[in-house]
Amino acid sequence: MNIDHLKIFINLTQTLNFSQTAKTMNISQSAVSQAIKSVENELGFDLFKRTKRQVNLTKGGEAFSKRMTIILANFDKAIIDSREISQRERSALTIGTTGTTFEAHLLPLIIREFRLNYPDVKIYLEYFSHNQLKQHLLNQECDLIFTTADDIQAERAFNFTPLVTGYFCALVPKTNPLSHQSRLTLKNFEQQNLILLNDDWCPPQQLKLQTTIKTTCTTLETTYVDNVAVANTMVEAGLGITVMPNFINCSSKNLFTAIPLAYNVTLAYGTATLTPTTTATHFIKQLTAFDGWSK
Repeated sequence: MNIDHLKIFINLTQTLNFSQTAKTMNISQSAVSQAIKSVENELGFDLFKRTKRQVNLTKGGEAFSKRMTIILANFDKAIIDSREISQRERSALTIGTTGTTFEAHLLPLIIREFRLNYPDVKIYLEYFSHNQLKQHLLNQECDLIFTTADDIQAERAFNFTPLVTGYFCALVPKTNPLSHQSRLTLKNFEQQNLILLNDDWCPPQQLKLQTTIKTTCTTLETTYVDNVAVANTMVEAGLGITVMPNFINCSSKNLFTAIPLAYNVTLAYGTATLTPTTTATHFIKQLTAFDGWSK
């Protein structure tokens, strides 16, 4: 059965107007009629009751419409998913990120520089939580991911290349009195609204810090978000304070202050690979030579 004819049928079930469907599908009204007649001939029954004034679905047409809407939605999704997989297979380098502002700021610079040396390399970027990225790497669905050392320490199969080290800090809106402090303790978060990451988006050290803060502060208010970018935006809007590694944030500091936490842990950020391809190795070498990590 012709897929285009079925899509015309579904559109007509929504408009119940041959002229409107013709305009929507960018075809002639006679083409709509021919498509519907073709489907009806295939099925052996009428899909619509047609009079001079109105068009309505028959009982059989209504039942067929309900099932076919689901089938066509799955059909379109199958095309999109398959196209994405095909694109990923054709890509010479697939990079996984969690969408931090740090990556959003530096990756375009790094990729542009990389493309100058390797103009024929196709690059595909994917954006998932850190747990999903690790699974993609294990499944060899991507070539390398950006992550923290503590996040992959249990995965012995991963090769970690450190790019920058740092510490935890608090991002405090400049409207908050705490923004004038040079250093914060965990007790400073009492009676504050703290924006925290959901567990699936927390590397181990981040999760441990968040748990420690909640244990330490009994009057703490908490808001949970799904990624660092959302937490960052909420801080910029003055909706609360968030905690994150100092190297994760590359946003403008006009609306908040990044203040070191009195929390003794050293963090490392870099890339993880499973079995690095030649192209991934070239990309990592360029990463380590990039001079923008401390900026």
